[in-house]
Amino acid sequence: MKKIELVPLVGIQIEGIGQVNLGAGLAEVQGVLGAPSDALDDQYYYDELELRLDFNDQGTLEFIESINGPYPEKTEINIYGVNPFQVEAAELVNLLTDKNQGEVDDAEAGYCYTFLNSSVGVWRQITEEDVQEEIEEIKADGEYEDNADMLLEDLKKSKFFWTIGIGVAGYYAE
Repeated sequence: MKKIELVPLVGIQIEGIGQVNLGAGLAEVQGVLGAPSDALDDQYYYDELELRLDFNDQGTLEFIESINGPYPEKTEINIYGVNPFQVEAAELVNLLTDKNQGEVDDAEAGYCYTFLNSSVGVWRQITEEDVQEEIEEIKADGEYEDNADMLLEDLKKSKFFWTIGIGVAGYYAE
């Protein structure tokens, strides 16, 4: 497992590879990481690192996202001394709020939070409440036993965020 430290407003440090700073140019990033596994417009994907990197119109790195949570297979992510995919959602939001020391955009509360001062964002597709509601509906339809394994896996996964990203200063500003 590659260890990757997310350093808000700075960049990432990858064990055994090096540092990639936000604001770096494409050539500089590729000098550290090599060619991407895939690229779509200004988004570069590094499958072995389970990362997506976004470049702005000037070709500088503006956002880095760990995209394979909550169960990354190839990486171990760290931010502020914790693995964000091993800390339940509410606890992670509290930690990121404390470190942000300012406004938090919680317009999609439960699913997505952006921390405006630190330019950190987290996302997940489903919450525990969503899965609990689905379980109740499926039980009412008498189909719980057929779907129990999937539902219990979804319930486990729903406790955590699925992605975490860091951006340049002002990345989430309106």
